[in-house]
Amino acid sequence: MIKYIVGVAFLVAGAGVASAETFSRDVRANRSSIVNRHVYYDGQLCSSGPIAQVKLKKQPKHGTVKIVRSVWTPKKGKCKGKKFKGVDIIYTPKRGYRGVEEFSTRYSMPRYTQGSAVNYFSDKYKVQVK
Repeated sequence: MIKYIVGVAFLVAGAGVASAETFSRDVRANRSSIVNRHVYYDGQLCSSGPIAQVKLKKQPKHGTVKIVRSVWTPKKGKCKGKKFKGVDIIYTPKRGYRGVEEFSTRYSMPRYTQGSAVNYFSDKYKVQVK
């Protein structure tokens, strides 16, 4: 079973420049875990935003990372029950490994939902495998 640890990003029209964020997560040994989820939507209109184009920038040394398309459904709020497409970052440690792991991703997406400009971001992950 995959343990869900979610970092949900929200679409803000006109916002965004190149930026980086560091995520610290604890995950269980010998199991796959979602360490981040990119889902962009307008919370007022309940409309979908663009799907981020995510790539692995730096490989983990003690495991693997999968980047997969996903669907997320809010459990509360105005958009409760509506489905939004996104991307999950899933980390799987090598069997028996316990300790600290690091990797990073880069992603791009249109600046505006109809837009021509593209923003580039990168995220760093510090994962504690327990």
